[in-house]
Amino acid sequence: MLNVQIAPHREFLPADSSEQKLFVMLKLRPKKEVANTRPPTTFVFLIDTSGSMREVIVGDSVPTGNTFTVDGQEYMSVTGGQTKIDIVMQSLNKLIYSGKLGGSDRISIVQFDDSASTLIGLTPATQTSQLESAIDRLREFSGGTRMGLGLRQALNLISGQNMTIRRTLLFTDGQTVDEDLCRAIASEFAANNTPITALGVGEFNENLLTHLSDTTGGIPLHIVTEENQSGAAVSISKLPDTIIQEFSQAQQEVITNLALTVKTVQGVKLTRIVRAYPSQAEFSLTQDPYPIGNAVANDETVFILEFSIESRVASRVRIAQLGLTYDVPGQNRRGELPPANLLVQFVAGQVAAQVDQEVMGYVQQCNISQLVNEATRLADRNPQKAEELLETARRMTVRIGNDAMTESLNQAQDELRKTRKISDGTRKTVKMGSKGKTVKMGGDINDDELSEEQIRKLSGT
Repeated sequence: MLNVQIAPHREFLPADSSEQKLFVMLKLRPKKEVANTRPPTTFVFLIDTSGSMREVIVGDSVPTGNTFTVDGQEYMSVTGGQTKIDIVMQSLNKLIYSGKLGGSDRISIVQFDDSASTLIGLTPATQTSQLESAIDRLREFSGGTRMGLGLRQALNLISGQNMTIRRTLLFTDGQTVDEDLCRAIASEFAANNTPITALGVGEFNENLLTHLSDTTGGIPLHIVTEENQSGAAVSISKLPDTIIQEFSQAQQEVITNLALTVKTVQGVKLTRIVRAYPSQAEFSLTQDPYPIGNAVANDETVFILEFSIESRVASRVRIAQLGLTYDVPGQNRRGELPPANLLVQFVAGQVAAQVDQEVMGYVQQCNISQLVNEATRLADRNPQKAEELLETARRMTVRIGNDAMTESLNQAQDELRKTRKISDGTRKTVKMGSKGKTVKMGGDINDDELSEEQIRKLSGT
């Protein structure tokens, strides 16, 4: 049911080197009979309905001369233009009438402000009139921002739904007052194999949204106004198409509930599991077996496992066993990969630094986000060092061919040179973009690739 390839970044390791790293690529591709299945989907749309969602963000608006107060804030009444909540509602309506959903697909809509409620429970996507009525109710709400309450409602709806593709799509435009609760609930979403696609516009906390998407195996997206759109950011005018794309991507996930078991020998420790393609996410090592999400049809899903290895005698030895279990919802069955041995040859003396370029290409992509996070952290107090880190990340994106991320990094570097800092919007774009869509590797990348030692030093591994 599942083709599996396991490849270390090098075949030979020095026997007398302590605390060295081994990067192992785990590549999965469903077989044709599985790839041709059509699994049911279960989507919860979790929508911020706080007062700021009434802000006009697209189109021309004309002041009426009247003011009104929402949540203690005074606003000028206008006519024309579209608010954030207008565009979200338009996006949801476009999805349910897109023709891409069937009777086996179910949708729920949850709103949150300083409280939360389920506007419609899990409902067949073909019941468009009921869904449209629930979408229309999104305009009725206003208040503060307590995202954790909404996340709890979404989890209660979706947990326990078996043999289906589960997904929560979160849209927010502000800071929540219950961040600790949000972070705690994220691990429950991960345990239920429910990725969170986190879309933020305006003054949101990108670290929180990235944590939610990272922990659960989803992706974060920075939504911007048309005039600010560039590189890895998504224009809000394209939000309808973006939501449809995310739904279509979920429909391609024909393998679900991937759970990885890693048993290491003494002196070997698993230190990191990252999904490197088709998007990046770093998974927690607190749960065994490790939940690592889903695998898509007609393409590869690639993970990088990072091991720390102590010195040992020269020999060819098994350093770990890898096992995998998973669901095939389109066939209503479970599958497994029997334990596979990970063998490494330890060699006395100096070892030639030949590496598998495909594996190292994915390792570089996984390290870009670390470089970007460090650069944005240093930007205010050490802009020169921040620019050096961004340049290293930019060179990686150029070699790999991630044009959207290259454009965003160019903008960040340009801001640093001119203003000695990185603007709030650009910071969000590069941090969230570095954790989003990645580029498929294959064969060699350019000869001027950074050495493994440089990558370790720059990425902190």
